Amino acid sequence: MRASTLLILALLALPGSWSQEKPQKPAEKKDQEGFKIGVEVNLVTVPVTVRNPGGGFIKALPQSSFRVLEDGQEQEILSFSQEGVPTRISLVLDISGSVRLEWGSIKYATKKFIENLKPEDQFSLVTFNEETRLKMDWGSKADRLDPVLTSVYCKGGTNLWDAIWVVSNDVFKNIREKKAMILMSDGLDTNSTVSYNEMIDSAIRSEAMIYIVSKTEAVRNSLMFEMAKERIYNIPHEAFVQADLALRKIAFETGGRVLYPNNFGQLDNVYAEVGEELRNQYTIAYISNNTIKDGSYRRIQVQVNHPTAVVAARPGYFAPNELPSAQKRQ
Repeated sequence: MRASTLLILALLALPGSWSQEKPQKPAEKKDQEGFKIGVEVNLVTVPVTVRNPGGGFIKALPQSSFRVLEDGQEQEILSFSQEGVPTRISLVLDISGSVRLEWGSIKYATKKFIENLKPEDQFSLVTFNEETRLKMDWGSKADRLDPVLTSVYCKGGTNLWDAIWVVSNDVFKNIREKKAMILMSDGLDTNSTVSYNEMIDSAIRSEAMIYIVSKTEAVRNSLMFEMAKERIYNIPHEAFVQADLALRKIAFETGGRVLYPNNFGQLDNVYAEVGEELRNQYTIAYISNNTIKDGSYRRIQVQVNHPTAVVAARPGYFAPNELPSAQKRQ
């Protein structure tokens, strides 16, 4: 009963209610190698997923089928790729106490996913509970993965917003390639020191697609079953709804998705689904015709000339900001 009550109290904490000092970030890394863009140009890169209504990918569309608008103004497409481009993928794993019994499945699926990455892709590994730790910096070799995962002990709470904030601000710092964060968590944020809105802001600025492997629904069903056995039926269903909406907003704002395995034994399939999507995305880049560097949020709309296309792409980005420091967005 006590565990159930504590979980309910945690669920009732709404996103955006924290204002404490921000979490400590890992030590800063050296500037990353890779494609650099000049500060004088606002190059915007947009990965685009195009599916049929049934879910299958629509492939081999020409550039002429795509149209990109920024704040309603059509943009000239500078580059276009139909093939998977090199991607930086950060795997962010929940190691709170509640995943301890399923850690074996998590380790196996994570190793399998990384071993199946393309040679030109790079990955990093981050774990989080009440603290966020960079366990493996960017690289492409998986030989150190097994000892790193084996050394993990699952304990503590789930500071989910803190983890996304740290990865967005530090792990993806100076990365210009295509970026994706695959975040695996069995629960909901319990006591982050950054607010939900601060986390969303940093996630959008990172320009990484966030794929959230969430067991929120499974946790809700499990809690309802346990409490029904104790003849307790006043479960705060609204708290779970709000939590799921919070996760969906993160994915939508970054061009990612939320996936719902019933248990972590299904992670193989979920990871494979994300990997297939990353490999089958179109990648569009354009130089914004809005040259004002005011740090404002600009809305992106990608249109595809195909009768059955279902298009998914990030809905916007923050422009560069060259205003005096005192005027910049915090």
